[in-house]
Amino acid sequence: MDVSKRQVCSAAEFGFETSNRYRIPTRDGISLGATISRPLADESIPALVWYDPYRGGSDGSTSPIARYFAERGYAFVYLNARGTGNSEGVSKDEYMAEETRDGYDAIAWLADQPWCNGRVGMLGTSYSGFTTLQVAAMAPPALKAIAPAYFTDRRYTDDCHYKGGCLRGFYDMLTYGLNMVARNGLPPFGEAVGEGWSELWRQRLEESEPYLLKWISHQVEDDYWAVGSISGHYDRIGAAALLIGGWHDGYPTPPLRVYRALQSPRRLLMGPWSHSYGDQSHCGPRIDVFYELLRWWDCWLKEMDNGVPEEPPVQIYRREYEEPVTDRSTIAGGWRAAEALPRPAPETFYLHNENLADGPAEEAGAASTAYLPAACRHGGLWDGGTPFTLPGDQREDSARAVNFISPPLADPVSILGTPTFSLYISSDVEVVPVAVRLLEISPDGTSVLVTKGILNATRREGMDRAVPMVAGEVSRVAFHMEATAWRFTKGNRIGISINGSDFPNVWPTPRSGRITVHWGPEFPSKIELPIWNGGSAPGFEYRPSPHAPRSTGSGDAPWQVVHDVLEDRYRLVLLGGEGEMGVSNRTPGEAWTRSKKVATVAWPGCEVRSEATGSLTSNGDCFVMNLGLNVYLNGDLYFQKQWSRTVNRVLL
Repeated sequence: MDVSKRQVCSAAEFGFETSNRYRIPTRDGISLGATISRPLADESIPALVWYDPYRGGSDGSTSPIARYFAERGYAFVYLNARGTGNSEGVSKDEYMAEETRDGYDAIAWLADQPWCNGRVGMLGTSYSGFTTLQVAAMAPPALKAIAPAYFTDRRYTDDCHYKGGCLRGFYDMLTYGLNMVARNGLPPFGEAVGEGWSELWRQRLEESEPYLLKWISHQVEDDYWAVGSISGHYDRIGAAALLIGGWHDGYPTPPLRVYRALQSPRRLLMGPWSHSYGDQSHCGPRIDVFYELLRWWDCWLKEMDNGVPEEPPVQIYRREYEEPVTDRSTIAGGWRAAEALPRPAPETFYLHNENLADGPAEEAGAASTAYLPAACRHGGLWDGGTPFTLPGDQREDSARAVNFISPPLADPVSILGTPTFSLYISSDVEVVPVAVRLLEISPDGTSVLVTKGILNATRREGMDRAVPMVAGEVSRVAFHMEATAWRFTKGNRIGISINGSDFPNVWPTPRSGRITVHWGPEFPSKIELPIWNGGSAPGFEYRPSPHAPRSTGSGDAPWQVVHDVLEDRYRLVLLGGEGEMGVSNRTPGEAWTRSKKVATVAWPGCEVRSEATGSLTSNGDCFVMNLGLNVYLNGDLYFQKQWSRTVNRVLL
């Protein structure tokens, strides 16, 4: 590749104007609100679409990313999902089928505008990364390129609601899910939609539904989760795709899976980042992601000869062992490149007698541990943009687990992909989670988390069904850990630690019991690591980020774990009391979350405060969810509503 071409890009040469008064029609008659930052250019230009319900640009302001691309000759479009921001309609769930169709219609409308050259790109992080893939799978003719970041292609297995058939823990109620109840209580901006804004707002308040009620009601992978999942439909995407992910994000596996499946021109960019663009991520090294996006759009939307197709399509940051300081902001490792994702070349390690060995055990054996929901508290927080922490030293977590360890490594070992486990286990209760952690252990005993995976053992025959464990009966459970790129250090050891806990990321299952891992000729328990040759140096350097990293909250008590010694209960407390989640090691079925979220908006003569409160509690048989919404207009209560739902646990 010609490295000098990396300097070829659109210059920041345009003035621009921003307006939140655009109305985009859809096929069923509602109009979507859009805020467009448009260059003051004589020639026609491409459009970039950021599409989600988070009210981006709805107040008419210009964000840094909108300014960056408008100055370089792109119309930057914040598109509000129906029922949110300045859009008409009602939002009753995330990723509604109507929402995806709306995105298709909006792209067609944008491409037909006299100022547009007919070429459109979609981008965004998290929700807008999801919608980018969902709309791309409908193949709008004008959508020529996409750049989703921090997304999933399979909502049940890899989103923030369930993981491996386990209910997620703190995240939905303490952060995202309840936050959307508050956000969706806000009005559109009067200046954007005109005199009818209050009627639109009233409809929104009366007819919107909390997404949380649906999530807790669909506990297996049924048809509900297929909506918004592109898994199995990758061939529908024809747009050139830049897939961005982060090893410390909550979605590290889907970018690799989607990259393998796509047939269109594609690139994989995986950094050490958390749930924000790699220019400001908690975890560095941080690079100028806007510039990497610009080069992508210049190539596919402006047809510039800037070397993008000549660069290695796989660009990943390979991590390595370092002291597990939970608030570090630079991650040890280095950038690597490859012409393709390697096909799995797994190296098998068999588990027996506390060892990882290269062959199965000749004699049968077993080891067991108690199921304690809070046994593991140092695995970091599942990151969807919450107060952040990285995994800490794993020794305390491993003390309440079944552990296996390799001999010291004679040479460094690199892996890239999803490690897998195939275990033979038994339990004395009908439902139990199996949590597996892959570790690197130094000679002094320091234990670093490489990656982890969890499977509700009742989903061992498929995520679409719940099959109880039979007391004392040995069953095979097989699943994958989260994807990673890692280089094990010569002289260190590889470790595997197994129990049923990932607190506070996973909700407890209902009964106390034990997990027994079996090995021997009949029970060849094993893990497989995706061995990799390590690729090569990229041959170029990324532009460093011009921004400082996001704060980890260190020193501000963003999250704490409080132990009630008498009752053996543990509470996660976020932001000094904004929300909490509690579990009991004695009675796992009894768990709870409580939280409050507030969203506000104001313009002259109008101040709105939307307050959402929520709790999710469980016993051994059911979940109980209670939600409330109070909306205040200029200090007076304007609207109030409550929701309550009790659902039986489906072996969950």
